[in-house]
Amino acid sequence: MFAKLKQIFSSEQPETDGDNNAQAEIISEELTQLEATLANNPADSDAQKKLMVKYNQAIKIYSSNKTYRNRVDDIFIKIDELRNTIRKNI
Repeated sequence: MFAKLKQIFSSEQPETDGDNNAQAEIISEELTQLEATLANNPADSDAQKKLMVKYNQAIKIYSSNKTYRNRVDDIFIKIDELRNTIRKNI
């Protein structure tokens, strides 16, 4: 009952599952590319920054998607690993 009221009074349009799946697939591909870049050059600070931003975006997108929700814990682990890499390079 309250969900319908929230939906009626919400100014944002709810995202469809198809849109959410497409976003999750796109961010997954971007993460794979950035992780490969960072694997080749762990000291690349630009790649580190981009990867941290993408990880945070992925958490938001993955947590709202039933198919990708199980990957959220992995993202948090990768964020910790990336922070450790950044600390080593400083």
